[in-house]
Amino acid sequence: ATRAPGVLTNRAGLGPGRSRPRVPLLATMPSVAGLAAAVAVLAANPSTVRAGKDTHTYKKGEDVVVWTDKVGPYNNPQETYEYSTLGLCELEGEDIAVEQGELSIGETLEGHAFFSSPRLDIHFGQSKPPTPLCSMVLSDEKAKALDAVINDNYWYQLYIDDLPIWAFVGEHSKFALDVSRFSMMYRDNNKSLQLPTGSAPPVPKHLKGKPLPRIYTHRHFTLFYNNDQIIEVDMEPSSPWPVYPGAPLNFSYTVLWFQTNKEFKDRTNRYLDPKFFEHKVHWFSIVNSFMLCLFLCAVVAIILMKTLKRDFTRYSASEAEELENLDGVGDESGWKQVNGDVFRKPDHLAIFTVVYASGCHLACTVFIVLIFAICNSYYASRGATAGSFVIAYLCTVIVGGYEGGRIFRMFGGQQWKRTMVYQCLFMPGLVFLSFIVINTTAIFYRATMTVPFKTIFIILILFLAVCVPLHTVGTLLGRRAASERSFPCRVHHLKRPIPTKHWAFTPIMTMVAGIVPFGCLFIEMYFILSAVWSHNKIYYVYGFMFAILVLLCLVIVCVSITCTYILLNAEDYRWQWQSYLSCAATSLYVFAYTIHYFYNSTQMSGFLQTVYYFGTSLNFCIGLALFCGSLGFIGASKFVFLIYSNIKAE
Repeated sequence: ATRAPGVLTNRAGLGPGRSRPRVPLLATMPSVAGLAAAVAVLAANPSTVRAGKDTHTYKKGEDVVVWTDKVGPYNNPQETYEYSTLGLCELEGEDIAVEQGELSIGETLEGHAFFSSPRLDIHFGQSKPPTPLCSMVLSDEKAKALDAVINDNYWYQLYIDDLPIWAFVGEHSKFALDVSRFSMMYRDNNKSLQLPTGSAPPVPKHLKGKPLPRIYTHRHFTLFYNNDQIIEVDMEPSSPWPVYPGAPLNFSYTVLWFQTNKEFKDRTNRYLDPKFFEHKVHWFSIVNSFMLCLFLCAVVAIILMKTLKRDFTRYSASEAEELENLDGVGDESGWKQVNGDVFRKPDHLAIFTVVYASGCHLACTVFIVLIFAICNSYYASRGATAGSFVIAYLCTVIVGGYEGGRIFRMFGGQQWKRTMVYQCLFMPGLVFLSFIVINTTAIFYRATMTVPFKTIFIILILFLAVCVPLHTVGTLLGRRAASERSFPCRVHHLKRPIPTKHWAFTPIMTMVAGIVPFGCLFIEMYFILSAVWSHNKIYYVYGFMFAILVLLCLVIVCVSITCTYILLNAEDYRWQWQSYLSCAATSLYVFAYTIHYFYNSTQMSGFLQTVYYFGTSLNFCIGLALFCGSLGFIGASKFVFLIYSNIKAE
């Protein structure tokens, strides 16, 4: 016998019991439209507190609303549809008034679709014996549809007072045995009340002996309360009935209330998975990253304290000392020889400025969001992460503009206004292109993650009204700052010839440099991907992520300095692009890891889910490349300015 699937280990979140539902946005990694969504959340959907709706307090006997949400295949977390697509009688009929829940932009992009279930008549603190919900007879079309739904392991999601519940629609197995602790508590405390049995009704003779999918027709709700607040909710489906054309389905439900001493502030802790996220392997990832960081810092220290010290001594020697030191004749090679070209304008300066400034913008946004996430339990309330991302993104637009304007003017770029426009449109353009593909696919499948035109329009208005002006101000401030700074060495009019190197020198150095930060990151990537692409895990250890991110930044800077020193010693002064690409190459390994994860750690299938997975992963890796590349250039730039400020330039 198999246990009737009950409440899956839920994602923590808050749903539309008494207020608009909240589910953690960081638990689901930023979708391809996540960046644009965040920009519009706060302005488009200001929080309004309505009396009795957002207090999460109830009087004895007060109505408790049950909200239906989305349904979809268990193996495809983002392939979800409206609950009504099941075609059950729960939300049908002219005798009920189904209320549609309010959705914020963040909720819309997460693929939620809230509708009340008025037939589920639940009152605070009042238990209810088995009660009929509705009845229906399956037509040929509905029987075929339910057969496919159950065979694809469809699950559905309900919300009661901002607390989510997961359950499967039906089962494949022939027998079902309800062994949940809630059902046992029900039986032990209510001897006079009987739960519906798992026996199935008689089936037509021509179907006897054939394996038939079975749909759960009874729901056993178990709710725990403390004083006037709901603390915990669970639902155990039972009474599986076979699905076939003409099958009579009689749905029912039971409600049981228990008192608990658990505090209201701790009610979402049950959705966390400390055994997984706080496993010793997770701690090992931090130790691994720390040791890698120490090693690279030691390498950089050796370069700065020994190799450079010897170079400075040699390059700073007086003319008389050079003539006396015959061994030094003919040894004029190394990074000092390119002092007249090292600050030369990099090739494709406009493109370099765009990608560098975009990376700075993303880096500031990520750090601000993580700091706020550590200080607040963002996993416990929907919209918190999106709201913080909004504020961080809007505020740091000026940082991206500043860095772009500064670098472009410092290297003597022309047509700065055109470059400013390119930079302002670069990241939104990338997101929008991916969004078009994914949203079009979602529209074709009629999935709930389809973004309506109203949301797109609001995002566009906010982009034009907020981001563009702030970016312009940042660019002007950056250009002003660049005018007050000069290079340590004068740039020669004639370019110095670059010595010939092996054709594989640059590609190999880039790929080797990229794999080092990935070694710092890959264990954490497993935990992040597990949270994003599963139903039963939520990422809540933001402190781990912040620690890994700080160590990753140190590793990137060390790698960038090492690569830059090697390149300059080879008398190749094109360090700007090399320092950027060497660190950005980390994203190639991360994308390869997401491909490995898709085929080896998930059971996703179907065109919609595949497009969503790889579209989101590609956007994430592009953002990571911008982030790592910009940090790499910052580290290399500080290093180059430092060493060339301490030599005698001719």
